[in-house]
This record gives sequence, C-alpha cells and structure tokens, in this order.
Amino acid sequence: MGKKKVVWLVVGVIILVLIAGVVWRMKHAPAAVSAMGAQAIPVQTVTVAMGDLSAVNSLTGTVSANLTTGVGAQVGGLVKAVDVDMGQTVTAGQVLAQLDTTNLQEQLAQDQAQVQVDRARVNGDQAAVTQNEANFQRNQALLDSGAVSQSTFDTAKFQLQQSQAQLQADEGTLAKDRAAVAAVQQQIAEMTIVSPVNGVVATKNVEVGEEVSTSTVLFTIVQIDPVQVTVNVSSQLIAQIHPGTKAQITVPELGTKTFEGTVVHVSPVVDTAIQGYPVEIVVRNPDHSMLPGMTATVVFTGLHTTPGLIIPAQAVLETTQGSEVFTVQNGIAHLHMVQLGAVSSNEVVVVSGLTAGEQVVTNGVSLLSDGSRVRVVQSAAQAGVQGMINQLQAKAGKGAGK
Repeated sequence: MGKKKVVWLVVGVIILVLIAGVVWRMKHAPAAVSAMGAQAIPVQTVTVAMGDLSAVNSLTGTVSANLTTGVGAQVGGLVKAVDVDMGQTVTAGQVLAQLDTTNLQEQLAQDQAQVQVDRARVNGDQAAVTQNEANFQRNQALLDSGAVSQSTFDTAKFQLQQSQAQLQADEGTLAKDRAAVAAVQQQIAEMTIVSPVNGVVATKNVEVGEEVSTSTVLFTIVQIDPVQVTVNVSSQLIAQIHPGTKAQITVPELGTKTFEGTVVHVSPVVDTAIQGYPVEIVVRNPDHSMLPGMTATVVFTGLHTTPGLIIPAQAVLETTQGSEVFTVQNGIAHLHMVQLGAVSSNEVVVVSGLTAGEQVVTNGVSLLSDGSRVRVVQSAAQAGVQGMINQLQAKAGKGAGK
C-alpha cells in the first residue's frame, strides 16, 4: 500500500474518532485528542457581560388552529355530491356533501300516503262520534220523559262508546305513522353533511360514489381567525404573565409583519421536559396568512426587567448533573455548573456560576472536559469538530506531499 494511501487511511480513522468524541464528550473526546498529541482544541468564545433581560423575553412558539373540528356522517350511505374542497372557507350550516336519499325518499312517500289514509279515517271517526253524541243526548232526554225504553237508550250509549274507542285507536295509529314520517325526514336531513362551525376546510377525505360509515371523518374544519400561538415561559417570567397580557407576534415566513396577541390561558403546571409553563395566546388573523404549524416569535409587552448576565444558549450543555458551561483562561478550559434563569430560543440568563468578564465557550463545547487545552479561534469553521478535521486534513496533506 502506498505511503499516501496509508496517511489518508489514518486521517479517516482519526476523523471518525473525533466524531465519536462529540457523542461521548466527557470521556472519549479527551482521549482522542490525547491520542493525537494532546493538541489544543479550537473553540470560539464570547465575553460574559451584563445585558437587558428584555431580550430574553423573545420566545419561540408554534401556531395552531384556534379550533379543529372533524366532520363525519351521522348515517352511512353512498356519497352523491361533494360541495367543497380543501382550502375553501365555509360557514356554519353550509353543505359539505350529500348522501344518496333515493330509498329514503321512497319510504317517505309511502309513509306520508299512509298518514293521509289515517287522517281520513280519523276524520270519519270524529264525524261518527259527533253523530252518536247527538243521538245519545236525544235518547237521554226521551228516557227521562219515558218516551223510549231503557234498551233503546243503552243501544245509543253503546254506539257512542264504540265510536269514541275507534277514534282513539285511529288517532293512535295516525300519531305512530306521523312519527314514522318524522323519523324518515330526520334520516334524510342527516344525509346532508353540513359544517358545524365557521372555518376553512383543512382536509377532505371523501369523493362522489364512495360508501361512507358513521366512523369515518370526512372533513376537517379549522378556525384560523383567530389562531392560537403556544409558547413555553420560564419560571422567571411566568409570574408576570396572566390572561390579558399582550404580546407582539412575528413569523419568519411573513417577513416583518407584526401581529398583536392576547394571553388567554396560562398553565399552572410546569412542563418538566422543557422546564417551562405552556402559555396560549390568541392572535387575530383576518387574512389567514398565519397557518397552523408555523413557528412564531413572541415578545410579551409591559414586563418589568432588570439587567443580568446573558450568554448564548449554545454555550450551555444540559447534563444529568445540571447545566454546564466552559470558560477559557490561559488556554485552559474550566467547567462551571451554572443556574439558569429566563431562557429564549438563542439566549439564556445566568443566575449563578459565572461572573462578568469571563470568556465562555460557544463553539466546540461538546469536545471539552475540565482542564482541556484550548485555542481560541475567530470563525465557526475553525472551531470544534470541523476545525479539528480541517486542521488534521491540512497536516495530512502536508505529510502526503513528502
């Protein structure tokens, strides 16, 4: 094997060791560096300084629909028409789709015809009752004067009772058949699928000719005016956030346009996974430019802030022991356990563990352990793993040229 090939093979192995060192920073990276001659690790630093904590009030949140409603069929059937498409604005009560009602319409016609027969029978019963009541009253008077026999009176009374019983029975049949008509009419109404809310059609999962069941969500309607922005607020700021707190919202995809939002809900329970309190903000969105899933920058207005130590978020390593940062002094990295305050997407407040004026490492942190030799560089390309790879490649290139 040629000398150049051997050199490049060695370089490749060393680079792989360096990459593994990023994952196993505390143990393996120092060993890898030592194996390469204990050379200084290239890092970038910034000076720890007092800053305006209002900058840390810039938080990252997620836009979501104010309301998401799944719409399905109340009864199963064949889809006859679909009247809307994805992205279309709809109003409450607007028809979204129509199921085939042919069989039900036939059933309705039969039931309505039976109701007409029932109504005619009841009308005849009512006429008979009226006639028999008059006959009964006449025979009652004649019986009192002795003009008719008891037997004749009893016959009139029986005829009245019979006609009343028949009327009651036929009225019951009419009521039952009317209920059947109403039930079929209700089924027909349920075959028309309407939107229960104002909103925008987010999904359409049905086409003409399909058979649908009551378990299928056919449409999803979302309300995106207003939209909701959810952001996680640190314990240092949460005491100042309450329903009614105002916020300025921007979305990178929408340029410099600013939206005004209002806090509507503040969770009383911290999310332990992110060490923040979920806060929901309602934002007017009349032009529907803010869409669910977008990332928003949230700045609460009117908060009271005081100066404090602020460092880039990328300088902090979260470990099982807590939050760690490295400072540089005389070419040596020093590990600090720090307590953090407010946290934004790119900056954090250091409550304790650092002092103003110290040089804190921002790039190359993952390669360090307490006491590592370091070399401060100016650009990201020169720092950390990439910087060491570039350095090794340069050395290998020189060696290969010999």
